[in-house]
Amino acid sequence: MKVSVIVPIYNSESTIERCVDSIRKQTYSNIEIILINDGSMDKSLQICQNLAKLDSRIVVIDKCNGGVSSARNAGLEVASGEAVCFVDSDDVIMPRFIEKLVGMLQKSQVDMAVCSSKKSLEEPTTEDDVIIYTAEEMLELLLESKISFGVWCILVKKDVITQNNLRFFEGYRYSEDLHMVWRLVHYCRKIAFTEEKNYVYFDITGSAMSKFDERRLDSLELFADLEEFFKLNRPEISQRFSKYTVSKNCWSLFWQAAVKLPKKEFLQLCKNNSARKYFSRLLTYRSIKVSVSSFVGMMSLNAFRVLARTFGKKYCH
Repeated sequence: MKVSVIVPIYNSESTIERCVDSIRKQTYSNIEIILINDGSMDKSLQICQNLAKLDSRIVVIDKCNGGVSSARNAGLEVASGEAVCFVDSDDVIMPRFIEKLVGMLQKSQVDMAVCSSKKSLEEPTTEDDVIIYTAEEMLELLLESKISFGVWCILVKKDVITQNNLRFFEGYRYSEDLHMVWRLVHYCRKIAFTEEKNYVYFDITGSAMSKFDERRLDSLELFADLEEFFKLNRPEISQRFSKYTVSKNCWSLFWQAAVKLPKKEFLQLCKNNSARKYFSRLLTYRSIKVSVSSFVGMMSLNAFRVLARTFGKKYCH
């Protein structure tokens, strides 16, 4: 099985060599490495071109800046593998990442394989069991927040993407990966999952995920789109998706805003986006942190902000 590894790149001159090196050193060698330079203004393109000279498996695409979704879609257009995975340019994958996921796909005869991630190379990667879920079972686990993963932790058969005309929604900066993950799970017959941590996700200070700006509102639009998607395609879970998953996504936005924004801007954001409506839906949420803080938020947005700033100084997904 040939695997296409899609790497979107934007101003990544300080990390791209480390990332690509981790892909080139995979124990599974039947791969193509698609590097999409998304209009970088630093030396990223030159570095990618130099790397391509060292490894014939590397394909370099140079395009105008369009965002991470646009870059991933460009990679999908040229991917020739039977399966695809997505690696961010500031992250690395452990040596057995692809071998493990390919083995899960083939041995278990599933459409998608998923592993877990870690935030440092020093954190141990220990072998773990593989569990097979139907799409319905995985959706239940996602709904209950018992499992969570990004698009960078998966290996999926390309047929699932092409046959269902799936693409990353372009023009969005936040939650575009989760928007794809939920739809992929819906279209897969079976998914293999392991807690084995073979992806290293670095939370870079100063990166898009470590600060707050208005573009975080993208996640509200994308989850609203998913809400409509499930109403049409899985009405049996749509009500709970709306009540809990959409509301939990909104809660996360308000929690981050409480930590990152000045008081006046936080209160305005909550008012503009009906924060108390979402808080009211989460009073029975399975996480005590979420349910209690939502109750506090219903009573007082100022008290919610104090709670978040006391216990949530660091960005939390």
